[in-house]
Amino acid sequence: MPESTGRLQAQLRASSGRSSKLLKDPDGFEAVVEVPGRGALVLRVQSGGGFSLRARAETGADGDWAEEGALVAVGVLGAEGVVSVVPE
Repeated sequence: MPESTGRLQAQLRASSGRSSKLLKDPDGFEAVVEVPGRGALVLRVQSGGGFSLRARAETGADGDWAEEGALVAVGVLGAEGVVSVVPE
């Protein structure tokens, strides 16, 4: 297991096996995955272990996105696992 450096590390990997540059940040990350014609998923992870996942739909034929998006999941990452709350 890597030693804690006080910074978050993130690397995206595609199903094709390609991967992105390793990113490091002391505060957090936001990853946006766009699905053409449908919308996007936005994952936010904070250095304290909190995370949220939102779904944003495309709002029109011009490809505009909804401002916020529906909250799908929110929770905390901890040494013992993931604690999450899914809104009803």
